[in-house]
Amino acid sequence: MRTLLMLSLALLFSGFAAAEQFKQFSTAQGVKYDVHYSAFVSTFLQPAVAKQYGLTRSQAIGVLNVSVLKHLAEGKTEAVGAVIEGKVTNDVQQNTFLGFQQIIENPAIYYLAQTQFREGEVLTFNLSVYPEGVREPFNLRFTHTFYND
Repeated sequence: MRTLLMLSLALLFSGFAAAEQFKQFSTAQGVKYDVHYSAFVSTFLQPAVAKQYGLTRSQAIGVLNVSVLKHLAEGKTEAVGAVIEGKVTNDVQQNTFLGFQQIIENPAIYYLAQTQFREGEVLTFNLSVYPEGVREPFNLRFTHTFYND
């Protein structure tokens, strides 16, 4: 079952490769991190995957997926744990705080949050990402327009 879920998640997120974005950050010590993020309508999730992770599937609920990769000396990257705080702001400046859940599918670590939206609504996401061992947050701001499938 676990292999099936990992395969489902891999297939799910591989379909969003074009929609996934990332921003690179550096600490004062010069350590580089990539914060990858994507947002999509929750109905893109397979029902079994949504159920496994306690996510609601609805044409009015979006999913935010965030992961953090640390650059290693050998030119490789590794997934690292993080604390992610965030809020989403809608067109009329109403704020909603996001609650992220951590998902570990070794070697991947990612964070999921859900938010409601209206068709065609532009949402602004403001995130503070604290990778393990980093004291100052990486601040990330982006917008996403949600459309029902």
